[in-house]
Amino acid sequence: MKRSLPDHSPLRGILPLFLALLLIAVASPASQVFRYREQTGNESITFSWRADREQDGVTVTQHQGDEVFSSVNTTDGTTLSWHYVHQPDTDIRAERQGDSLRFIGRFAGKPVDRTQAIDSRPWCQPLSFCLQRLVAREQQTASFWTIRPDTLEVLAMQAEKGGSEQIATENGDVQTANKVVIRLDGLLSALWQAEYWFRPGDDLFLHYRGTHGPPGTAETRICLISP
Repeated sequence: MKRSLPDHSPLRGILPLFLALLLIAVASPASQVFRYREQTGNESITFSWRADREQDGVTVTQHQGDEVFSSVNTTDGTTLSWHYVHQPDTDIRAERQGDSLRFIGRFAGKPVDRTQAIDSRPWCQPLSFCLQRLVAREQQTASFWTIRPDTLEVLAMQAEKGGSEQIATENGDVQTANKVVIRLDGLLSALWQAEYWFRPGDDLFLHYRGTHGPPGTAETRICLISP
């Protein structure tokens, strides 16, 4: 015979809440957490990269030594806001307001409160995530704005898919990856470029290669350590 809970049982109040929390846990996708190694010359650092899918978008957070980068993005890879902390003297936020970026906070110990005019092109701050969405859409080219974290300079960029290539992984294996090349937009496009690689199937960011400085600067490489 089927038994029911007595009307006065405290489980009658707890059970619906428990079931609701269980449904939320099952329906909510788990956060993506990965580790990467960045190598420039003889200097190497390991950092964590996390993407949390929320009701209205995706928050991407990168912990790299004493620096923390966090951004709120739409699911299609457009950045809405960005927060950069580098203790003890940098805590800066940027937010898109129409066709402008509003900066407020401290940068290298100096107060910042300014607005930078842009245009209607998307703002893409964590390129490891935003370019991933470009690959997922099978889009061949894109033009966008991004912020250079070490100077807060706002740059117009262009991205172009470069086909598939074989790349070496951190453990020495070789695998196929989809390549995206980024350059400065316009007449300066020939002066600098960098490459990103993404895994076929789930478009996971695998590898980066670029030079962050004048001629003679050691190349920077970023590789996925753990899936």
